[in-house]
Amino acid sequence: MRAAKHIALFLLLGGAPCLQAQTGNKTSILNSKHDFRAVSSAQLRSTSTDDACVFCHTPHNASPGSYLWNHRLSTRDFSSYSSSTLQSTVTPVQPQDVSKLCLSCHDGTIALGDTVNDGSIEFVQGNGYALPSSSASNLAGDQTFANDHPFGFVPRLSPELLIPPASDAVRLDRSGKLQCTSCHDPHRENADPTTRKFLLKSNQASALCLTCHQKNGWDVSVHNLPPDPVEDLRYTESQGAHTGYTGVRNNGCESCHRPHAPQVSQRLVKQLEENVCFQCHDGTVVTLNLKAEFLGKTYTHPVLLTPSTHDAAEDPNSASNPLPETSVGMPRHAECMDCHNAHKTNAAAAQPPLVNGALLGVKGQSAGNSFLPEAVNEYEICFKCHGDSANKPQALDKGSAGAGYGRNPQRQLDAGNLNAFNTRVEFTMGTSFHPVTRARNLSVVEVPSLRTTMVTSGGAPVNNRPLSGGSQIYCTDCHNSDTGRNLGIAGNLPSGPHGSNLPHILERNSALELPPAVAGGTSSGVTYTLSSYALCDKCHDVQNSVLADRSFGKHQLHVIEQRAACSTCHDPHASAAPMLVNFDLSIVAPNSQGVLQFTRTGPGHGSCSLRCHGQDHGNESY
Repeated sequence: MRAAKHIALFLLLGGAPCLQAQTGNKTSILNSKHDFRAVSSAQLRSTSTDDACVFCHTPHNASPGSYLWNHRLSTRDFSSYSSSTLQSTVTPVQPQDVSKLCLSCHDGTIALGDTVNDGSIEFVQGNGYALPSSSASNLAGDQTFANDHPFGFVPRLSPELLIPPASDAVRLDRSGKLQCTSCHDPHRENADPTTRKFLLKSNQASALCLTCHQKNGWDVSVHNLPPDPVEDLRYTESQGAHTGYTGVRNNGCESCHRPHAPQVSQRLVKQLEENVCFQCHDGTVVTLNLKAEFLGKTYTHPVLLTPSTHDAAEDPNSASNPLPETSVGMPRHAECMDCHNAHKTNAAAAQPPLVNGALLGVKGQSAGNSFLPEAVNEYEICFKCHGDSANKPQALDKGSAGAGYGRNPQRQLDAGNLNAFNTRVEFTMGTSFHPVTRARNLSVVEVPSLRTTMVTSGGAPVNNRPLSGGSQIYCTDCHNSDTGRNLGIAGNLPSGPHGSNLPHILERNSALELPPAVAGGTSSGVTYTLSSYALCDKCHDVQNSVLADRSFGKHQLHVIEQRAACSTCHDPHASAAPMLVNFDLSIVAPNSQGVLQFTRTGPGHGSCSLRCHGQDHGNESY
């Protein structure tokens, strides 16, 4: 017994090689969770043994290999971590890997007291006690390591994945492999006194993670440098913090990720993607309640209908995204990470068409239909789904597609892409178009209704949004929250195209006429109030220019008397005809001679041949 005690003291003082050649006083293991002595304060402990080292080490008759290993080794192999973005090759842990020693307890297959030289040591929890599958310490409790940070492999280095500095506590083994001991010191539990868990050093603000992982943009991200310290500190255990730290910045990477046993294995995401975001963006941490936008608005991007289907490796090219029923490629989806990169997002402002800080670092589809690893312009993010995506809903009459988002006018002309709902092609091939992808460079003579600046819903100028014939606009100038701060109203409410109570996720009302029983017949139309034309009035002065007939001599007649909507004659995206004229065929029909035609002879002049609101027009000039 005396010899055993001397051996134990010899091991505790560093007389045997320590795992990964770690330094420090090995007596720090005493009363830690790895101290299985009978007199230990640990919950898991033996019934009689007073040797802290014998559960792992022995000076004689040890298992072949390093570290004088005394614990029986598992013979089980479990599947390893993999993901579509993993660049390294990860295989099951090998016998020579030091991680294999850790797994002799932590894969749950071997009893904690099952030693090579000392037989079976009984535990308070029972003889032969092994970590149950329900234990957070059992890394293979679900019979896999697929939801654990990979280990036992050589990392493939990149600008965002680095080798730890030689002076750092975090290190690879002699073979260049990342092992359990690259992050954990089994002899020292409290190097991070908040998280504990035998980390090699403090992981406050993810200092340990950032030793190797250098995500581009993280140094200025709002998730690393929160703009509101008060909001940041609301992130506590009740909101999902699992490290013991308070605050998004202090939790760092682990605000969204979990290195062991996350809910979503790929990329170690701690919950379903939108639920990770909703930890903070439900009004409990960040004042802006985005969750309410998705739950409470009539029309929303279908984030809650396609949970966690975003894949960081996906290619938005249509050839890679066939119809879901083919089970090939990525199905159509809308997820938070389709529009936002949590590592890069910041509060920087921008001018159209450039992305603002909230949209930085997201893939896109160019106006020329090229895949973009990182979108430069806002519309490129929208085009991933609203451009050439192969599996968006469609209908030959263009009337029923997009069901659930409001009625779609049945357009007479499609700008180069008939019946395909391809917004990218509309904007890039249209003869006339709203200036989303390019400026129109029109003079005030051609568009006399254009304001000098956008206006809020109350009519006040919108700061930093001047308008001219050479201006460009955002998709989100029209598609946005109908209650958000984007309207210029009091309060700090969420903005962005998350949801709206107006059809097609519109920011302001742009009323559509109800189709008559027969196209060209009489209809109830839209009773004029400025609020019914509010979206157009944001940039075009409806009251003082449009209804004053400055661009078209019969605007007032059509709007006030005929109660026509803007969309009855004009396409809000683009048209193959001048001045965005693209008749809604559910309202307008060919005239009695079978002609449906608009001709423009100059600014404010032209002719129409059609039947609308019960009246027949034959080459009627204006």
